[in-house]
Amino acid sequence: MKRTFPYAGLLSLAILCAATLLALLFAEVICRFIRPLSTVEYRMDADVGPLLAPSQRSRWVNEDYDVVVVTNSAGFHDIERAVEKGSDDYRIVVLGDSYIEALQLPIAEGFTQQLERLLARQVKGRNVEVINLGVSGSGPAQYYRILEKKGLAYKPDLVVMAVFPDNDFWDSDPDLSGAVFKPYYVMRPDDSLEYRPPQAESVGSALRPWLRRSAFLHMVRQGIVALPLERWLASFGLLAPAGGVQENSKHTPIPLGWSVYLRDPPATWLNAERLTLRMIREAQSISKNNSAAFLVVMIGSLPAVEERWDEVLAGYPGAKSMTWDFGRPITLLQEFGKQWGFEVVNLTDSFQSDFRATGRSSAWPHDGHWNARGHRLAAEVVSAHLLHHQQTYGLN
Repeated sequence: MKRTFPYAGLLSLAILCAATLLALLFAEVICRFIRPLSTVEYRMDADVGPLLAPSQRSRWVNEDYDVVVVTNSAGFHDIERAVEKGSDDYRIVVLGDSYIEALQLPIAEGFTQQLERLLARQVKGRNVEVINLGVSGSGPAQYYRILEKKGLAYKPDLVVMAVFPDNDFWDSDPDLSGAVFKPYYVMRPDDSLEYRPPQAESVGSALRPWLRRSAFLHMVRQGIVALPLERWLASFGLLAPAGGVQENSKHTPIPLGWSVYLRDPPATWLNAERLTLRMIREAQSISKNNSAAFLVVMIGSLPAVEERWDEVLAGYPGAKSMTWDFGRPITLLQEFGKQWGFEVVNLTDSFQSDFRATGRSSAWPHDGHWNARGHRLAAEVVSAHLLHHQQTYGLN
């Protein structure tokens, strides 16, 4: 009678696991050979979620750039900043996402440093500091939290919130974003806010830094078009969702953030807008309560700046049949600013005029974020606004 090895099943499983591991290691080696891997590290902060690892010197690389990234001891892409404020200091803290974080450039070429230099030349008798508190993947809900827990310690005279409509509205909504490692707020029926802290101790949050180090997983992610898997992983804190697609009432898939440009967005999106606008107002309120002025700067999307909406929409069958209003986000924010008493600087018009006049893009070809030209232009527009309204912002 033939005897069966009792552990044959376990042996087969072990062989399969070993083969899978070797295949993944081989894929990782090949991907790193094909495309260098960024080594920038983030750390979980129990109050505000992911922040850049403090005092690091690392690399941020893609087809457009290869940059040495240096962070300060507070975990931001900025020079070292003293918390103590001198009597002659005028401090601006800038909140925003990856556009403000600006890993694509050395610190000196980023928006905040260029703004600091422009203002320092014109404002006499004051030591102007522009402090970068930008964090990739965040939105106004997270900006508010960063301001409350990090920014107010610098005793700012002005708080600038940079809003990028393509993703900032859904970044603030826990249902649309789905990333458990970020802090959120939700509106209760009585209009009060309920704080939902980041799940800093989750298994996903512990594994996420290791997943970020994988060139293979990064390449796989770049190839994903529809992102249900990515958003599922984000719900465990393993990945940050990168936008994805959603369906409108006619079941036409479009990138999630583009709902802000629809003339009649779906109800779920309108809820996200209400929450996002509320968090902007909360940021203004907490700034005012701490004797700081408040300004919103709106970042224009690349299709708007370079007038490429027809080209971009062509990649989504059925999208051209939808009713679009590409001026809707700025109208929404400007009307909200008038209602609550803060200015909104729209960068889209200035960037568009510059592109029409020069034909030169202010964004990286593949990355889409501002290049050095874009950061300089944004700094010029904002500095001109501040200098024109020196009394309003206490610069005189």
